[in-house]
Formats: sequence, C-alpha cells, structure tokens
Amino acid sequence: MDVQALVNTPFIRIRIVAFVHFTLIVNALLGHWAPSAYLFYNILFMVSLMWSIHSRESTDAIQCAAAIDFSSFFFDLILIVSFFPSTGGIWSVIFAVFNMIARPFSLILLHKELVDRGGDFVLVNVVTQPNNARTPRNYQDIDGSRPTPPQSNSAQSNISNLF
Repeated sequence: MDVQALVNTPFIRIRIVAFVHFTLIVNALLGHWAPSAYLFYNILFMVSLMWSIHSRESTDAIQCAAAIDFSSFFFDLILIVSFFPSTGGIWSVIFAVFNMIARPFSLILLHKELVDRGGDFVLVNVVTQPNNARTPRNYQDIDGSRPTPPQSNSAQSNISNLF
C-alpha cells in the first residue's frame, strides 16, 4: 500500500481525513470530561467533510471544512487545557490530543483537495472582486444579436426610410 499515492489521489484525501478524525473523535468522546461544545464543533466538522465528499466539485464545502478544522485546533487546545479530567478518562484525553495534532495535517490535505478542485484559500480575491468572481466569464448577449431599427423623431423620416 503506497500512502503517498493515496494522499495524492483526488477524492480519497477527504475520505482519509474523515476516517481518521471520526476514529479519533469517537475515542475522545468515550470519557465524560469533555463539554458538549466538543461534540458540537466536531459534528459540524464531520458534516462539512461529508458535504465535501458528496459535492465533488464544490470549493465551498472544502473551504467550510477547512475553516472549521482550523478553528477547531484552537478550540481543542482550550478545551484540553481547561477540562483535563481529574478522575479517569485519560484514554479519551489521549485521543483528543491526537485529534488536535492531526488537525494541521488534515488542513494540508484539505488544501491539496481545494487546489485540485480549482479553489484557493486566498481571501484577497473575494474582497477585491465583486460577487466572488475569481475568473472572468464570457457572456454572450443573446438579445444583442437582433438588429435594432433606427430611431427617429419624425414620422416622415421613418416612411422615407422604408421606400
């Protein structure tokens, strides 16, 4: 099994990220030390990953998953430091730490997937160009193909143009 080939295969990267984080999140939730916020933002992350798997050409799904993944790193850090279990639950804390460590690597894989789908994480393009238009699109004016009659103010010039 070539891990490098799997990582460079489109559509497989998201499945790898989803499987790894799913396994780590489930094991991290086995203890009772984590507040419900941990479950909430991890469910949002998993839903955005499933959306990314379902919508194979959507860059918005990948950007949403990456934003949740990025912010979840800091949420995990605050949660682990604040709610470290005083009694038992060391198993779940270990997996919560592994989940936090895996987040930067999953962010790299999400970035590769986003680039393969034709998107980017650059926020400057979104701000400087209207309507999130990253590339100019060709517009064909189908109404402009009909010839327009000449406009005139006098009725005599219209009649004389007909003969």
